[in-house]
Amino acid sequence: MMMDFAGRLKRLRIEKGYSQATLAKKITDAGQKPGEASIAKYENGRIYPNLQTAACMADCFGVSIDYLACGEKAAVVSVDGLTDEQINLMTELTRALRQQNKGRRGNPKSTPTPERQELVFKRVAQFLK
Repeated sequence: MMMDFAGRLKRLRIEKGYSQATLAKKITDAGQKPGEASIAKYENGRIYPNLQTAACMADCFGVSIDYLACGEKAAVVSVDGLTDEQINLMTELTRALRQQNKGRRGNPKSTPTPERQELVFKRVAQFLK
């Protein structure tokens, strides 16, 4: 079943065990000010939140705005407390792992080349320093 923004918002709120009032309070605490009535309207698809409110909601649920808006699955990884170098290494490692997985499409049991393994291991070693 295809779910839209309103349906995803309601499902996420219920999964977290939040009432509409609780969600409104959490978003208000994060700097936005929708009331409980606005949350109900979002869930009924009558109105949509502004970008800042949507970002606060996504953060409350631990999902990306892309997922909340479009249903696109994307992991949300906080980089708070990491140095710029660590963030760059994470980005490089993610890219290397994606390339490795791309090479496995069609044959998920294939193993990465020694060069690819070496690259991933180097990135992990750099990250752990």
